[in-house]
Amino acid sequence: MSRRSLIWITLLAFGPAALGAQQLAEEDSDAARELASKTAEVSAGTVVGDIRLDGRLDEEAWLNAEVASGFIQQEPVEGNPAIEDTQVRVLFGPDAIYIGARMVDSDAASIAAQLVRRDSEGQYDFFEVAFDPNMDRRTGYVFRVSAANVQSDSYLYDDEKQDRAWDAVWESEVTLDDGGWTAEIRIPLSQIRYEASDSLQTWGINFARRQLRHNERTFFALLSRLQRGTVSQFGILRGVEARKNARRLEVLPYVLSSSHVGPSEEGDPFFDGSEMSGRTGVELSYGLSANFTLDATVNPDFGQVEADPAVINLSAFETFLQERRPFFVEDARVFDFNLSGRQNQLFYSRRVGRSPQGDAPSGADFTDVTAAATILGAAKISGRTSGGLSVGVLGAVTQAEKGVAYFEDEGRQDEFLAEPRTHFGVVRVTQDFGGGASQIGGIFTALQRDLPEDGSFDFLTSTAFNAGIDFEFQWGDREWALTGFFAGSHIRGDSTAITRIQRSNNHYFQRPDATRLGLDPTATTMTGVDWRVAFARRSGRHWTGAIWAAEVTPGFEINDLGFSRRSEVLDAGAMVTYKEIEPGSLFRSYNLTFFTFHNWMHEALDDVWSFGSWSRAHVSGSASLRNKFEFLNYWELNLNGTYTPDLVSRSATRGGPLTAKPGKVSGEIRLSTDKRARLSMGANVNVARGRDGIGNQFKTGLNVTLRPSPRLELSVKPQFTKETNGAQYVTSTDILAFGPTFGRRYIFADLDRTSFSMETRLDVSFTPDLTLQLYAQPLISAVDYLSYKQLLAPETFDFETFQAGAFSASGEDVLCQGGKICQDADTQYLDFDGDGVADASFSDRDFIQRSLVGNAVLRWEYRPGSTIFLVWQRRQLGREDIGDFDLGRDIGALFDAPSDDRFIVKVNYWLGL
Repeated sequence: MSRRSLIWITLLAFGPAALGAQQLAEEDSDAARELASKTAEVSAGTVVGDIRLDGRLDEEAWLNAEVASGFIQQEPVEGNPAIEDTQVRVLFGPDAIYIGARMVDSDAASIAAQLVRRDSEGQYDFFEVAFDPNMDRRTGYVFRVSAANVQSDSYLYDDEKQDRAWDAVWESEVTLDDGGWTAEIRIPLSQIRYEASDSLQTWGINFARRQLRHNERTFFALLSRLQRGTVSQFGILRGVEARKNARRLEVLPYVLSSSHVGPSEEGDPFFDGSEMSGRTGVELSYGLSANFTLDATVNPDFGQVEADPAVINLSAFETFLQERRPFFVEDARVFDFNLSGRQNQLFYSRRVGRSPQGDAPSGADFTDVTAAATILGAAKISGRTSGGLSVGVLGAVTQAEKGVAYFEDEGRQDEFLAEPRTHFGVVRVTQDFGGGASQIGGIFTALQRDLPEDGSFDFLTSTAFNAGIDFEFQWGDREWALTGFFAGSHIRGDSTAITRIQRSNNHYFQRPDATRLGLDPTATTMTGVDWRVAFARRSGRHWTGAIWAAEVTPGFEINDLGFSRRSEVLDAGAMVTYKEIEPGSLFRSYNLTFFTFHNWMHEALDDVWSFGSWSRAHVSGSASLRNKFEFLNYWELNLNGTYTPDLVSRSATRGGPLTAKPGKVSGEIRLSTDKRARLSMGANVNVARGRDGIGNQFKTGLNVTLRPSPRLELSVKPQFTKETNGAQYVTSTDILAFGPTFGRRYIFADLDRTSFSMETRLDVSFTPDLTLQLYAQPLISAVDYLSYKQLLAPETFDFETFQAGAFSASGEDVLCQGGKICQDADTQYLDFDGDGVADASFSDRDFIQRSLVGNAVLRWEYRPGSTIFLVWQRRQLGREDIGDFDLGRDIGALFDAPSDDRFIVKVNYWLGL
C-alpha cells in the first residue's frame, strides 16, 4: 500500500466524524430536544372493591381513575397525533398493578388478532405498558398484550436494550367489540423490583399501541427516533402507592422424560439404537430484599428445546452458538461484558457444561461419554439498588465426568476421566450516575479445574481469570457519548497447556516470520489486555457518527470462560450516518451510512514512520456504504457496497508465515415487501469479486412468509451460495525442507464451494396458551478441491500449482508419472522434487455434507407460569467424499441419511408463595 493510500484511509476513517461536529450539532439537535422536553404525566388510582379480570372496565375503580390519552405517532409520521384514540387507566392494589386500556377503532372488523406463541413477534395489534420503578431512566419492565390476548414481556437495560428472555407471571384478558378492543391487565408486584415507601412515589411509565391497519405505532410519551434511548424518554406516573415490599418466592419443580432413537454400530455395548432416561429437579427464586433475587437449582434442567443450526465451518476458528438453556438465559444481561468484534464477550455461559475434552484410551473400539459435562448445581444473585448499583454474582460446579472405553478383542471395559471437575464464578457490578445517562462497571470471572496429578489433562489450564472495567459517559441530553472498556486476562497451567494456547489459531506465537511474537515452551502463565475507546454523536435530526480506537495485546486469552476469535491487533475506525424520517414524494424514510475500520498487527509499530511496515501488518479492514430506504408503500430496499483493500493473513498457513490476501469489491441488494400482508416476500443478492478472480462469491436467497389465517404462519428461507477460495489451507510438511517458507511446505487448494439451505418454520396457534412450532433446516454443502498448490514465498499470493500425473506403485514407492501430484482412491501423493517418487501424501479433501436439523415443540401453558412441553428433535447427517453438487440427487440422499431422534416430555409447575 502506498503512502498516499494510507493517508486517504486515515482521512476516511476519522475525518467525517471529526470535522464540523459542532456545526452539525447546532443544525439538527433542536428538534430532538424539543420533543424530549414534553413530558407526559398521569396519576395512578387505588383499587376500591374487587376487580374481576374480564376485559371490561366496568368496575367503579376504573370509572374514577385518571385517563391517559393523547398518544403521539412514532410511525408512520413522527410527532403527528394518533389516528385513533387510546385511553389508559392505572390502579394500584395491595399486591398488584392493574392496567385498563381502551383502544378505539373505527373499523373493528380490521383489528389484527393474529395468534402466536407467547413472546413471539407477529403482525398484530397490541398494547404495551412499561415501568421504570426506580426512576433511574435506564432500566424497566415491558408488558405487552395483543388483540388476541397473547402475552409478551421483556426487561429493559442500558436505556435502549431489551432482554426478551425475561419472563414474568401475570394475567390479562381482552374483549373486542364494534368500537375497538379493551385490554385488562393484572401484574403482581412480586414480578418487578421496587423500593417500598410509606409516602406516594413517582415512577417512570409509558404506554404504546400498534395499529396494524395503518402501520401505526403511537406512544403516551413519544419514543422519538431522533433521540437515543427508551427508558430515558418515559413519562411520569404519580401517586404510586407501594407501601410494602411484595414477597418474592417462586418454586418451579419439573419432571422430564426422554427417549433417544438413533443409528448404532454392530458390537457397540453402550447403545443398541434406543435408550430411555428421565430426571426431576427444582428451580428456586427467592427475593433476598426488595431489589435482589437469589436463583438456585437442584438437579437443574439444563437441556434445550431448540436445536442449534447446522454449520459447515472451514475456517480456523470456533463457531459461536447462542445460549438457549433457561437458567443461563434468564437475567443474563446483568453479566454482559462485550468486547470489540462480533460476539466476543468476557463471559460465555456455554462454557459451563461444555463437551468433555478428554481423549479415550488408545485402541478403544467404542466409548461412552456424555455429550455435556453435568452441572451439579448453579446459583446466581442479581439485583439493582435504588441508587443505581447493579450487582450480579453467579457460581456453578460441573462434576468430573467419567467415560467408559470398550476393547472388543479383549472384551474389556475401562473407565477413564473425560472432563475434570470444574468451578466457575462471575461477579459483575455497574453504577449509574448523572440521572442514568452515564455508567461505570466492572467484572471478574474465574475458572478452576481439579486436574489429575497423572498429567493426563496437563493440556488444559488449571485456572483462568478475566477482569474488566467499562464505562459510558453521556452528555447533552444523551446526544454525545464517550464509551469504552479495559479488560485483562490471566491463565495458569502446565507448560503443555500454555504452549498449546500459544500455538492456537487466535495466537500463532510460533509464526516463523513474527517480529514481536515468540513461542515460549517453558511458560506456565499468560497475560494480556483488550481495550477500546469510542466517541460518538448518538442523537440528531439527520447526522450521527462515531470514531474509535482499540487494541488487543498478544497474550489476551479468555476462551476458558469467555469467547474471542480476535488475535493481537491495533484497531481504528469511524462511522457516519445521515437519516431522514420525514416522508417525501418517494421514500417514507431512509438512512445512509459510511463505515470503515482497519486492523494492524503490532508489527506495524516496528517502524512507526515506515508506511511499508504498516501495509505489511494490515490484517483486516474495509470501507462500505450501507443504505436503507423505506418506500411509501412500506416496501424496503437495502443497497450496500464494500471495498476491501489488499491485506495480509496470519491464519492462512495455520501458524506458518504471513500470506497476501487479495482485495475485493462486494455489493448487496435486498428488497422486501410490506410485512403486514398475508403473503410477504424478501429477496437478496450478494456478489463479491476478488482481484484477479480470487475469492469470488455469489449468494442469493428468498424469505417468504404466508399467513393464511390468524392461527397459522409459514415461513421459508431458501438460500443458495456459490463461492471460490484461491487459498484454502490443506496441510503442511517439513519433508524436503523448503527454505523460502522457513523450512516447511504449505499446501493449499483452489476451492469451489456450493451450498443450499432452506430454513422452514411453521407456527400453529390453537389458543394463546397452546401452540405448535415446527422447524427444519436442510443444508447441502459440496466442497470441490479443484487443484492443489504450494506457497512459494511469505507475504505473497504466489503458488506453484501441482500438475496432475498418473499413479503407479513400485515396491514400497509410489510413483507420480508426468506430474507432481497423483491420486489413488482417496489419497493424494505429492512429488516435490520432480524425481517421479512421491515424497508426501494426504487424504483427498473433496466432500459433500448433507444435514437436516429439525424439531417440533408443542407448548401448553396450562396455568400461569406452568407449562407442558412435548418435543421431537431430529438430526440427519450424511457425508460422502465427492465434491460435486447435484440438488436432485442430494435431496434424495439427505432423506436417506441415518436419523437421530429424541422425544422429550417436560412438565413444570409454577408456585408463587
